[in-house]
Amino acid sequence: MLGSAAEGLTMSGDDQIEIRPAGEDELRATAELHVTELPHGLFPRLGDGFVRRWHRAHLDSPYGVVLVAVRAGEVVGFTLGSTDRPANVAWIIGHRRRELALAGLRALLARPVLAAGFVRSRGPRYAQRLLGRGAAPARVAGAGPVPEAGFGAIAVLEAIVVAPEHRGRSIGTELADTFLSTVAAAGVERVELVTKAGARGAAGFYERSGWRRVGDHVDRDGDGVHTYRIDPRLVRAR
Repeated sequence: MLGSAAEGLTMSGDDQIEIRPAGEDELRATAELHVTELPHGLFPRLGDGFVRRWHRAHLDSPYGVVLVAVRAGEVVGFTLGSTDRPANVAWIIGHRRRELALAGLRALLARPVLAAGFVRSRGPRYAQRLLGRGAAPARVAGAGPVPEAGFGAIAVLEAIVVAPEHRGRSIGTELADTFLSTVAAAGVERVELVTKAGARGAAGFYERSGWRRVGDHVDRDGDGVHTYRIDPRLVRAR
């Protein structure tokens, strides 16, 4: 859950945009945006219902971050992440395992083609997690040229989405910076994210915002992806 670092931030201009922690009643809108505008990976393909539960788990977790960009009462963008990825994954498994497993199973049964791909590429890994036998990953980067250091908690920015009709107004930048300010306030020194390579990803956006590329690998869908890292304390120095 978020602290005061992310509360009450507004953007000036002709159309005022408020960046703030999401409310429970706004998760339907964030899920719809996620599925429509960021359809990569397994979870969005499971549909709005599953993604809404996934967002709610982040909202309830003490390590989760869900921010919304709101204009005239309408959610026009959001960001999803955590201040401590391993702790967030462990909390969700400990508190939302049954709900998410049942929702995921229902979604897979309604999507047989997706279910077959899931069994091939992800089944054993997810089964171990749901049974409590798999450790939460400590990092999101694949093999890369930047050596690891003695970091503590690792925050992860999982998604930023802005509705197409509201792009070009720096809303994505404000969402990212507010997320980083929240992470910095939690005392975390490293944030990572993964984005698709090429036109399907947002590498240019993150590089212009000061993120550093630290790794490349192929994900479970067979797509090339880049991993980026940033020190969230740098945002406060801008």
